[in-house]
Parts: sequence; structure tokens; C-alpha cells
Amino acid sequence: MIEFLCRPEVIIWILIILIYALSKFGFGVGYLSVNDIIRHHVNCFRNTNSKKLMIVPVVDYIVVPFMLGASAAVLKTIDSSIVNIITIIVSILTSMLFTLLAMIIDMKSKIRSDPNYYRVEAELSKQSLIETYYTVMFEILVAVILLILCLFNVFTSKFGFIQSFLIYSLTFLLIINLLMIIKRIFRVIDTDMKK
Repeated sequence: MIEFLCRPEVIIWILIILIYALSKFGFGVGYLSVNDIIRHHVNCFRNTNSKKLMIVPVVDYIVVPFMLGASAAVLKTIDSSIVNIITIIVSILTSMLFTLLAMIIDMKSKIRSDPNYYRVEAELSKQSLIETYYTVMFEILVAVILLILCLFNVFTSKFGFIQSFLIYSLTFLLIINLLMIIKRIFRVIDTDMKK
């Protein structure tokens, strides 16, 4: 254990973690805080009337991707070719998600200014767009974490079960939440097309 802790890369990682912990807890710097993004995304799974967390969507959109990641990690340990493919796909999806953010903001402003929208339709569309915005922000966060993990694995060239589990799980989380985004955007556009 002492030999492992004295390795240069481990010392550097320990220093990085200490610097970020000191910045966050010692000086109150919150630039790297992602708590709001995660909290707002989880709030999308709350019942609008009772504000209780709905278990089935949480299982579908958060737990199932990690179960899929575990089964994929058991079947095949990740390697550099899989990491390269995931990195390319995630990079493309990340740029698409940033574009989608601009589109969501534009759609929300159009709904607010359009007098042809009925009040109920406008409220449903605005709520869908707000939830989509939070999910897109969460997706961008997952994509950044996934890219960091992939880069870490490429540089260390160590591929094991834990790395495989994390990379596969976050990839499935990204894909399954993309389906949620598509459904919500469809709902808003479908409402707009039918009026």
C-alpha cells in the first residue's frame, strides 16, 4: 500500500483532490460544484402535484443504465478501441447537446411571446422545456465525466472491471437520457404543430 501511495501519479492525484477539497470546503469556491445540475435533474422525476419522487422513472433512467453497465462489464472488459469509439460518439453528442440548449432557450421565448398558444398548452410546453433543459445540462455533465474517464484510461492503459463498469454505465446513462430528451422535445414540437 505504501509503495502504491508513493507512485508519482498517485501523489499527483492526491494533490489534485486535496486542492479541490480545500478550494470547495476551505475557501467556499463553488466553480466546480455540480450539485444544482444533479438536484434539478432528479427533481424532473418528482410528481408535479405531490412533489414526491417517482420510483419507476428513477429506476428506468438512473438505475437501469448502471445495471446494463455491470452486465456489459462482465461480458467484455473495456479496451482502447472501445474507449476511442465512445470518446468520438460522446464528443459529437456533447456538441449536439450544446446546440440543443440554444434551441430550447429559443423555443421557450417563442412560447412566451406567441398569443396563439392556449394557456394550458403554453404551461405544459414551458414545463417540458424546463425539464429538458435540466436533462440536457445533466447529459453534458455525464458526457464530460465520461470523457475524463476515457482519457484517464487511455493515458494509464489499465482496463479493469471498475473502469469498464463506470464507462459502460455512464454511456448507457447518456443514451437512455437522450431518449427522454427526444420525448420531451417531441411533445413540445407536436403541440406546436397541432395548433
